[in-house]
Amino acid sequence: MRQGYHTNESGVLVPNSEDYVGGWIHVSDPSEEEVNQLVKEFKFPKDYITSVLDAHEVSRQEMLKEEDTNSAILLVLQYPFLIESELGYKEYMTYPISIILTDHTIITASKHLPQFISEITHNNPNFAVDTTHQEQFVLRLFWYISASYMRFLQEIDIETRRLELQLTQSTKNEQLYALMSLQKSLIYFSTAINSNGPIFDIMKETDRFSKDERTRSFLHDVIVENNQAQIMTSQYQKILDQVSTVFSAVVSNNLNNIMKILTSITIVLTIPTILGGIYGMNVEIPFIDTPGAFWLIMVIMIISSVLTVWLLKKKDFFKELLNSYQV
Repeated sequence: MRQGYHTNESGVLVPNSEDYVGGWIHVSDPSEEEVNQLVKEFKFPKDYITSVLDAHEVSRQEMLKEEDTNSAILLVLQYPFLIESELGYKEYMTYPISIILTDHTIITASKHLPQFISEITHNNPNFAVDTTHQEQFVLRLFWYISASYMRFLQEIDIETRRLELQLTQSTKNEQLYALMSLQKSLIYFSTAINSNGPIFDIMKETDRFSKDERTRSFLHDVIVENNQAQIMTSQYQKILDQVSTVFSAVVSNNLNNIMKILTSITIVLTIPTILGGIYGMNVEIPFIDTPGAFWLIMVIMIISSVLTVWLLKKKDFFKELLNSYQV
């Protein structure tokens, strides 16, 4: 879907009229007809737009360092996007977004509609842009992309803390699946952020993005934000790896406790079986002719079982079982 906008004299982003030339055009999940129309109208290679339809497209640039200003410039960056995994858990993916700079128009294209693009088009004060200055507009988009990574990383941190709290209470498959989704998300983030970094470094070396102090300063802020996101991603990856290790240890410990309980119960139940088996032999056995032999055997079984339970409890063999009943 194609949408055109421009910043009016009041600094507000408004939709383009049919005869308006310039401003900003965004296309989400472009059709073949829309792609061909844009290519014909603005005269740039078709892959400038179709590349975003490939989820595995990497960050790259075309014509950024060339002196021929008549050619369209392409910048492809990776932005984060929240989805629901096949198992129904939150997962963060990364997708490419193309930014094409022509003489008078900025064109952005993406497979999905990024949240920051939606905020921009709805004139959210926190996502303001100015289409009259292409360099500032591009850097503003890059800032929003880096800020999106930071915001999603904070959400991952909150979710990790929630899983850590649940880990102290119980271990279920749902927690393992949620942990797996977060680990996958951080892998996507790490790859994408590292892929975006070199593009910013190239921009820093061009005259277009270093011609004035304001642009240089803004680009520097974008690079700092991207580096911070890179460091946080690496940090959270280590934390999740540690949580995963602890999770495995807890599961293994729970299994050991279950085996300990089952072994203890087996030992207790074995005592009556042994005594019953002995007095079931077809041989002469003490007290066999005693009138109260049956009750005597029962008393011996009960006392032996109770004594065994007491000894096992003293050795903490029933600790986990008793704790589960207390909870």
